[in-house]
Amino acid sequence: MKTLKKLAFSILASAFVFANANAGELAVSGSAKATYTIISVDGSPTKQSAGKGMGMANEFSLTASGELDNGYTWAMNIDIDGDTTQDDGSLTFGMGGLGSLKWNISDGGITKDFASMQSVYGASVDNGNSGSVAATGGYTDSGDTGAMNTIRYTTPSGLPLDLSASIQFAPSTGANSAASSNAAGTVDAGAEDAIEYAFSMVPVEGLEIGASYYDPDDPSAAQAEEGGAYYATYAIGSLSFGLGKSFKATSLATNTTNEAEAYENTMMSVAFNVNDALSISYEDIESSKEFETSSSDVDMDVTSMQAAYTVAGATFSISNEEYDNFQYTTGNKLKETNFAMSIAF
Repeated sequence: MKTLKKLAFSILASAFVFANANAGELAVSGSAKATYTIISVDGSPTKQSAGKGMGMANEFSLTASGELDNGYTWAMNIDIDGDTTQDDGSLTFGMGGLGSLKWNISDGGITKDFASMQSVYGASVDNGNSGSVAATGGYTDSGDTGAMNTIRYTTPSGLPLDLSASIQFAPSTGANSAASSNAAGTVDAGAEDAIEYAFSMVPVEGLEIGASYYDPDDPSAAQAEEGGAYYATYAIGSLSFGLGKSFKATSLATNTTNEAEAYENTMMSVAFNVNDALSISYEDIESSKEFETSSSDVDMDVTSMQAAYTVAGATFSISNEEYDNFQYTTGNKLKETNFAMSIAF
């Protein structure tokens, strides 16, 4: 870990030995998504109840880019979410054939958790009202450095087989750790140093494979012990398919007698573009909660059908999701239907 830290900061130091930057360009973009959700339940879910609800999500993005005197490039991005606060931001230095270096403020991890999903609405366990409880028992992914402040290195483009690899380092946020006066990341308190690795490649036309791995240096109660994912997607004509698996070893704080030891997820999805405006998709996700000292493992199954139609710059979409053993509780069933209209500018 110490060697990787030194390497990261050596690259960072070299990246800053730049000549003056030329004047850059600034662009503003944004999106808005209005939703209506209907939920029905069977059993006794503890973190979800039947009902109907309306919602809206919107975001503005400020992006700027330019070129340095030595030919290297820079790009800045700031996202502002619906409550007018900075959601995340990044500053990227492109170093030509040496790759790129990215400074992230809560700008997302590089996990491949949902890389296999072909959903035209979004992975069922990562959207809608049921997706919002993913962190509280609805679904458990592999974990990543997404909410942390990180430094990311990515290999240059144009490598054989379209190979792309990244390594992302998240420094410790312990109570006694030094913090920048401009730190804005929403980081788990007490999290230790963590490194995340990811790659993707295209070995043959239409086929993409990839994987990611999350590895905290000395896991704390705020972190998983480790997590990872791998996937494959294949596209031919108007059809696309995806298969993926992910796992997460639970945090040390919960790894006690008869507690969950690990989660394993298997994903399958298929999508079909009916025409330029209409697309449909289907997905199936099985998530297994495995216990350390008992045989009472629970499998939660999620199936979903989606459709999306785009006209005059707006996209209308629908997703119908059914959960068996919702929140890893035998007998709990949940059905959710999401309607959405989204625009981007």
